Amino acid sequence: MSTEALKVAAALVLAGPFVPMLFQGEEWGASTPFQYFTDHQDPALAKAVSEGRTHEFESFGWAAEEVPDPQDVEAFQRSRLDWAEREREPHAGILEWHRSLIRLRRETPALWAGPSAKATSDEDARWLVVARPGSRVACNLSDQKRLVPLDGARPWRVALASAGAPVLEGESVRLPPMSAAVLLLS
Repeated sequence: MSTEALKVAAALVLAGPFVPMLFQGEEWGASTPFQYFTDHQDPALAKAVSEGRTHEFESFGWAAEEVPDPQDVEAFQRSRLDWAEREREPHAGILEWHRSLIRLRRETPALWAGPSAKATSDEDARWLVVARPGSRVACNLSDQKRLVPLDGARPWRVALASAGAPVLEGESVRLPPMSAAVLLLS
């Protein structure tokens, strides 16, 4: 995924109504894959796990020789995080975006308390809005600026934006391409 798409996904996860879960370097867009790996000492179990993984991935259209063997130490080695990435772009920017979202979530009950969310979208225009009492997460998933409708002319303010400067226009927000904005009641 692009850096911009990773930031949109992070906004949906961290400003969503559920307990957010981040996985192994997701917070900085780690370039290392997370491959399932095992170290079973029982040869029969090791063989069964390796064969089972191959069959599972074949059902997704993978060729058997492309499926990483969980018993191969290289599957483990490939999965080790490169912690130095956090200091380099684009990873440092993705990490800062996650930190900002986590800080906002911690300080803003409208992002975690109360009833569940309601989503509206326009598949053709490629936008999505997740609405909760007191907050909105507006996402533009297209490669063009979009005017994304909010539900009513409330006094919204942009608390965080993944790119550019979203502009509030009446009952909508204009978002840059492939971006997200977290809006709160003023």
